[in-house]
Amino acid sequence: MMKKIFIVGCPRSGTTLLQSFLASHSRIVSFPETHLYSKTISINPIIQTFTLYRAIHVQKVKDILSELGVKECQKLRDFDHTFSTDHWVGVLNDQLDQVGQHFRKDKEDFLLEKTPRHLHFIDPIQQTENEAIFIHLIRNGEDVVASMSEATGNNPEEWSGERSVDKSIYWWNRSIRISRQYIGMKNNYHIRYENLLEEPERVLKYLFERIGLPFESKIMDSYHKTANSLIGDEEVWKAKNTRKTLNSSDKFDQLSPGIKDHIKNNLIHFDFQTVDISRFN
Repeated sequence: MMKKIFIVGCPRSGTTLLQSFLASHSRIVSFPETHLYSKTISINPIIQTFTLYRAIHVQKVKDILSELGVKECQKLRDFDHTFSTDHWVGVLNDQLDQVGQHFRKDKEDFLLEKTPRHLHFIDPIQQTENEAIFIHLIRNGEDVVASMSEATGNNPEEWSGERSVDKSIYWWNRSIRISRQYIGMKNNYHIRYENLLEEPERVLKYLFERIGLPFESKIMDSYHKTANSLIGDEEVWKAKNTRKTLNSSDKFDQLSPGIKDHIKNNLIHFDFQTVDISRFN
């Protein structure tokens, strides 16, 4: 079984960039977003309790695997049904291993999964695999909202519908509430997107030390090439990750004063200093 690393957070927080950096390491294998957990488990814990995981959930996994070109693991083939979310997550963990083995090329023994929405499933994943590592990427809420509303507006079919500014605010607020609950908890590490842009090597050295891998300098020259294998053809909004430039976004500045004030007034407070690289050793 490969050691698992999950990158989580609010969508449009720079998770693909971080994935590209980490996946450039010689011992880490990664691949496009799987949504294995998010497409088969409700984010509502009450609904989870009453969910009967059965054939329809298995079929959703098969559909994902078909897109990735990956075979089913034995646990999935043998699965019948269960009311236990932990049991179902155990099946998904095994299937994720199968995905990693499929994309593995050589000596990679760490598996990197990046689906931001898997933020909602940290507890059940860690209950079934307590050594799993979660890296939370935190980005300024104003920039996330501006980026999310633009990306979903331009590509609604890929995002299950356009997300308004208010819905984007809701998603950032919800995500940040969850992420801050895990600050300081075992195997959970929080990184500021802005730090990643400004001091990428420092941030990566910090993360690799926590993961238990040596930093490889080649990463700084190859991450943008790695991104090509992590982005689906339809994910045009991620194209900038294939360029060797680290630029902050100005989408928020392009909004009208009224919309900017609305966003600022409705984002919940988060102390970004708690996850700033300057506070890490």
